[in-house]
Parts: sequence; structure tokens; C-alpha cells
Amino acid sequence: MTKEKVKKKWASTRKLLEITDSEYNGVTQEAANLRFIKTKLQIAVYYLQMLDEHDSEYQVPWNKEQFKWALRKPVGDKKKQQAKEWCHQCRLMRDKACATWNYEEVKTA
Repeated sequence: MTKEKVKKKWASTRKLLEITDSEYNGVTQEAANLRFIKTKLQIAVYYLQMLDEHDSEYQVPWNKEQFKWALRKPVGDKKKQQAKEWCHQCRLMRDKACATWNYEEVKTA
């Protein structure tokens, strides 16, 4: 896939994962937990985008309902752990696929 197609594919997910000003400035434990979850999921989406750019086969480690659950309040340790695991799974998928990617630079005339 081209980078433009990949960006379009993941645009709505990235929008959901944007950290709002109120979340960023929040001083409660729940605000900190939500920032942590969104950050981990942003990283996971980045890895999945890389896989898409290289046309790699993969399976997203969450479904739509699990994803919504992770972002729903109240946000506690169980959701933090789940986001951390998803991020790790995505990194492992990227690392495994990365060995087969061709990184040759495009030659210009």
C-alpha cells in the first residue's frame, strides 16, 4: 500500500487516539491512565501502518469492541495492561515481518 492509502485506512483510529487538551492537562490517575493507553495504542497503530506500507499479512490483536472498551472510562490497570500487551504484539509482528522488507533506496537519475 502507498503511504497515502495507509494514512486514509488508519485516519479514524488515529483520530480516536488523539490526546485532548483536557486529557493532557488532567492531574487525576484516570487521566494519566488514559494518556498511557492512548500512547501505547498510537504506537501499536504506527507498527500496523508500517506493516500495511510493506503489504505484510497480519491480524490486528484487538477487535472493535475490545478497542472501544480500552478507551471507555473508568480506566484502570487492567486496561493499561491490555494496551501494553497489544502494543507489544504489534511490535513483534513488525519485527518478524521487518526481516523480509527490502530497504533499497530509490535510485534517482
